[in-house]
Amino acid sequence: MSTTDARSLLSIMRVREAMQDDGITHPHPAVHAATRQLVSRLSLIEPEERIEVSCEVNPLHARYIRALTGEVLAEIQIDEPKAP
Repeated sequence: MSTTDARSLLSIMRVREAMQDDGITHPHPAVHAATRQLVSRLSLIEPEERIEVSCEVNPLHARYIRALTGEVLAEIQIDEPKAP
């Protein structure tokens, strides 16, 4: 698990959301939905607040968690494992 501040993560996720909306990237629909949710929720919290990022790769399972409260801001879970 890694941590970052809400400001940095929001900046990154806004770029990713714009790329998805513009058709530059084409992630799984679950990823696109979680990106939108995360941008929306991060924009409401203090920029300095710590966010924990938990990620497993195969199958994909990522969680973005407010360190202060334990609240899950967004979660991505795709059950189909990627081919090796």
